[in-house]
Amino acid sequence: MSSLLEFVFGWFFGFFADLLWWLIPDEIERRNDRKRLLEGEARCAIRAGKGRVLNIGTEWSVGIAQITRGMLHFTPSMGIVGTREIHVLSIRERDGSIAPSPLERPVGDWLDFIVTTAAGELVVRFPLEVGDAAAAVVKP
Repeated sequence: MSSLLEFVFGWFFGFFADLLWWLIPDEIERRNDRKRLLEGEARCAIRAGKGRVLNIGTEWSVGIAQITRGMLHFTPSMGIVGTREIHVLSIRERDGSIAPSPLERPVGDWLDFIVTTAAGELVVRFPLEVGDAAAAVVKP
C-alpha cells in the first residue's frame, strides 16, 4: 500500500511541478515587463514592413528598447547588429495594411504596432501586458 501511495503522491507532485515549470516563467516575464516599463524601457521585436527601413530588414529582431516620447532606442539581442535610434513620427495598431512576413510565427502574447519614421514604416511588437502603455509613451 505504501508503494501505491508513494506512486500517487509522486505523480501528483510531479504533475504540479511540471505545470509550475510552464506557468512561473511567463509570470516572471510579465512582472519584469511591468518593471521595465516603469524604468522607461520595454522588450520588443522590430522589423521593416517592406524592404529596408533604417537598415532594418523584414526579418524579426528582438531586444530591449529605451522608450521616450517620439523615440525608440532599440538594442537588439537577436537579429540585427547594433543599436538603432528610431525617431517616431506616428504609431498605430497594426491593421493588416502591412502583410506579415513569410517567416513570421507568433511567439507568446504580443501587440503589433506600425511605427512611421521619416525613412518608412516599421512593425514593432511589444508584450501584451505592457503594449498599449509602451505605445502611449512612444507616441509623439
